Amino acid sequence: MVKGKQKRRGALVAIAAVTALAGLVTTSTGQQPQGEAQAILARASTVPTTANLPYYRPQASAVLDGVLAPLSSLRVMQRAIALAPGVDADAVPTLALLAAPLKTTGLGPVRIGMELDDLRAEGLTPVLIEDASNGQCQYYRIKDHGEPLGLMVIEDQVLRVDIWPGSLTTTRSGIRIGSTERDLVRVYGEQLEAIANPVTLGKTVIFTPQDPGEDVYRLVFETDDQGRVTQFRAGQFPSVTWAEGCL
Repeated sequence: MVKGKQKRRGALVAIAAVTALAGLVTTSTGQQPQGEAQAILARASTVPTTANLPYYRPQASAVLDGVLAPLSSLRVMQRAIALAPGVDADAVPTLALLAAPLKTTGLGPVRIGMELDDLRAEGLTPVLIEDASNGQCQYYRIKDHGEPLGLMVIEDQVLRVDIWPGSLTTTRSGIRIGSTERDLVRVYGEQLEAIANPVTLGKTVIFTPQDPGEDVYRLVFETDDQGRVTQFRAGQFPSVTWAEGCL
């Protein structure tokens, strides 16, 4: 039982440990970051190196093989089609996912709070990721969708969307894998809070929206020791803040 849990935990840690693929790094532009928000990130305490601890050692797994697919010409082409002027991406659910930005409330046809049957009704087929699941908390990927993303489902309800390394998905404000903490401050300002992350050796940076009705949702960004976003997610509090996912 313990070994099984360690195996599943290792699989999710591997997701967090994989670095962003080349070509996805963005540069900071625009106005200077707000002083207060910059101080929030700076106050997140540093953590000692954990290179010698097995828990933090990247491990090859079915999750990496089946979900963290490398960038391919086919996937890039699909995204280009989805974003092309005049294309009705909504007519093809998987293209709608490619064309949509991640919001606090979901990704395109995937809405936080929907049930799996609702997802199927949208034309999307969830496929269980066994190594990242644990009891009633389960992770799913979308069949025939090559983008590295996972849906956390608890008691048949989608509670968060994870964007994993290698993804080209952005937030509505343009944050993506490879963006910097400076970019986060420029975009989200004083609505950020940050804590140290012992897995990535960087920070967990949390954005809380202030719009009425959205205060139960969050955007959460994981950064590495260079201050770059390695993965991010959106969903309902508190499950969206669980650093280890379902494990």
